[in-house]
Amino acid sequence: MVRFFQVVVLIFLFSCTSSHDRFQTSAGSSGDASRKNCWQAHNVATTLQIMREFMNKPLEADLNRDNYIQTFGCAYEEIELEENAIQAVHRAILQSLRNRNVEVRDDLFSLLKSKPPRPDNLTREYTIYINLPRGENQVKVASYQVKILDLDVVKTVESPVTILTRVATRFMHPEDHYQALPVSMEKSAFIKVLEKAERVLNLTEKGKIDQIYDLLSRSKKASDVQQPAGLSQLSFADTFNLLDEFNPGKSYPALFLGKGIVLGMTPKHGPIVFKFGEERLYGLRLDLKKFQRLTSEFVEFNYQAPETILQCLFIKSSKQKPTALPANL
Repeated sequence: MVRFFQVVVLIFLFSCTSSHDRFQTSAGSSGDASRKNCWQAHNVATTLQIMREFMNKPLEADLNRDNYIQTFGCAYEEIELEENAIQAVHRAILQSLRNRNVEVRDDLFSLLKSKPPRPDNLTREYTIYINLPRGENQVKVASYQVKILDLDVVKTVESPVTILTRVATRFMHPEDHYQALPVSMEKSAFIKVLEKAERVLNLTEKGKIDQIYDLLSRSKKASDVQQPAGLSQLSFADTFNLLDEFNPGKSYPALFLGKGIVLGMTPKHGPIVFKFGEERLYGLRLDLKKFQRLTSEFVEFNYQAPETILQCLFIKSSKQKPTALPANL
């Protein structure tokens, strides 16, 4: 049984590192990735910078008069424009539903995939169905209209096909609108997640792992945070320990960044960004019994660290890495 578990772990680690190797050859040259600051690339703005400006757009007067509210979304994670468009619109619609404190009945992601929004697509209207609370333990099915007002492709530090979107939403029937007045006018809570993630990645670049742990520990915690049970369930900023092979009982903190990439403290080299499996170069091994999720927000909003930033962090750390296993391992 132990042998079987070891094989499963090795397969997982291989898939993570293979994915990252493919990324390194397709996402840009090592010269770009080794730039002095991973968040500065040829004067290109970050998604966060562009979104802050984009979100200043006011809702058109006629739509405001017709009881629409507007929310915003963005996505950069995929190399396919259409996939990013679907993710961005999905985030914007979910923000609208959170603002009204209602839940969608449909599989929203599947709906968008069946009728994908694209920058060159003139059909940008959807009708979805939601559960509208009505009295104690009762719900009413209500129609909800979605208009995509903007769907723009921009080049950012994160991706050349970053998508920004602005959507307007309302209840189809006025009586439903007045029964469920907005409880929030949040434009995009995902922006707050991007801000926190950017702080984590900036601190990663500086090797400030203690400050990252402190930042995550101060994060707002949901009462039902689901802890990762193993490697396959790790999400951005989940934490774990690295065990010292030569000093039993000694361990070092580590942070999962995504794509099989880790920020970990090492005995002789300090904080290093490395791939799963490379911990052996430092005489360390993974503690597979104690993974911890200090905040649920990255999972809740399906946040993924930009591959371009991970590549840059990884290559910058490569200069500090040993090239062979410790002699006494």
